[in-house]
Amino acid sequence: MLTLYQFPFSHFCEKVCWALDAKQQPYRVVNLLPALHLLWSKRLARETCLPILCDGPYIVQDSSAIIDYLDLRWPQYGLTPVAEAQARRAREWEHWLGEEIGVPLRLWFYSHVLRQRQYAMAFLLRGASRGQGLVFQALFGLIRHAMFYKMRINPQSAVAALPQLERALDTLQAALQGRDYLVGDAFSRADLTAASLLWPMLPWHGDETAMQACLPEVIRQWRQGFTQRPLYGWLQRTYRLHRPVSCIQP
Repeated sequence: MLTLYQFPFSHFCEKVCWALDAKQQPYRVVNLLPALHLLWSKRLARETCLPILCDGPYIVQDSSAIIDYLDLRWPQYGLTPVAEAQARRAREWEHWLGEEIGVPLRLWFYSHVLRQRQYAMAFLLRGASRGQGLVFQALFGLIRHAMFYKMRINPQSAVAALPQLERALDTLQAALQGRDYLVGDAFSRADLTAASLLWPMLPWHGDETAMQACLPEVIRQWRQGFTQRPLYGWLQRTYRLHRPVSCIQP
């Protein structure tokens, strides 16, 4: 059986979970926690990052590489367009979305969440076992420092991340104006990437009220503005139509 090693709170890991569900293949999830995941990733793959997919002797790391592998393994449920030009465009979107939305959203989001233990625990311990939670809480100070270092979070980078994210959201929204999909007339890895990287803006903890209580005030205020964008409506529709199996309730 396929095994996915992931952070259950990561939008890049949600991207792979979505792709796996689209392939309609059974798979096992191993939920790990930041810093503690090194015990697994260093044994499995060349880099330390998650997600990592294991399929028997084959080990694939990185969300884009995993989608490539899944499309090769199960082409009947393809996420990459068949036409060469559209396939190239879908991969271009995927790369751009990762760099311009995935990375700055993660940086800005964690720069606020990690500074307050109650919010960090609500988000980072999603899917964690009781034992993992106890260890994580005991080591939280060290783990937070490691996450700041790994993601290069500092006051300057956090301030710069939000304008970059806003510009990217404007670009994505303009590209989707009057359209349902980013490439052609069908759902592809480009749309999957855009939606999954924005999933932290959906109600990931119960209903809207419960989720709001898990966010710092600065994120709640920004998210309130984001929900007024047409892009948020696209995000909700995309999850509703193309993500029937999900750990969140859009």
